[in-house]
Amino acid sequence: MVNESMFSDIQNHWAKTSILAAAQRNILKGYPDGTFRPAAPVTRAEFAAIISIGLPKQPSSRPEISFIDVPANHWAAKAIAEAYQANYLSGYPNRMFKPNELIPRVQALTALASGLNYGVTADPINTLKKYYDDFGQIPSYATRAIAAATEKRIIVNYPEIKRLQPNQNITRGEIATFICRVLEIPTVPSKYIPGTELFVIPPQFDAADNFVEGLARAQKSNQWGYIDKTGKFVIPPQFEEVHPFSEGLALVRENLNKSSPT
Repeated sequence: MVNESMFSDIQNHWAKTSILAAAQRNILKGYPDGTFRPAAPVTRAEFAAIISIGLPKQPSSRPEISFIDVPANHWAAKAIAEAYQANYLSGYPNRMFKPNELIPRVQALTALASGLNYGVTADPINTLKKYYDDFGQIPSYATRAIAAATEKRIIVNYPEIKRLQPNQNITRGEIATFICRVLEIPTVPSKYIPGTELFVIPPQFDAADNFVEGLARAQKSNQWGYIDKTGKFVIPPQFEEVHPFSEGLALVRENLNKSSPT
């Protein structure tokens, strides 16, 4: 279990819960000085390493390639090779990968949508126009991927839900929230997740997630339960961790060593 005071610089950070969840699973780590540096940008090599550690392993969809700027002894060589073969990340012309280049939000989201094989069910342009005031800044190559990521509700826009800021370099804190969304770890308030159709429920929860099978996970006083679309708890907040319902069942955790179906 990661102590909430483990990182000295996230106590008032908006992504604190996601950062701690990612750190608990060893997906993201802090620095020797006790900081996490949530506002620090992420390089392509670092992003490849995060994907390798944190996301489900995907089968290789293209042959291995030797990037001339990623020597065999590069610290992220294996992660970069895996990310490329699984179609998360691509290289540049002349067999360049540019491992030290900072990765913008649009590239990170495109990588996730591509590697996880996310598809779209609606017209991508209409989706982008509906949810993003700055949709005109989204590069044409990323239109379909961003629309797919929106439909899957893995995008997190803080502080303004309708501003994607696609060309802004992604931060370590933002990466933590994206990973938690992909892994369905309920750490991000719905008000920052574009694509979520909100119901008018008075503010009364510490955190809540989107509805699945008519119920939504909601947190109150550090305990999780389930609410209906009126905002009423149908299962009182009593669990440390809960997952969405599927076929009438949900996985919950009452303590660190016990998981039980409800």
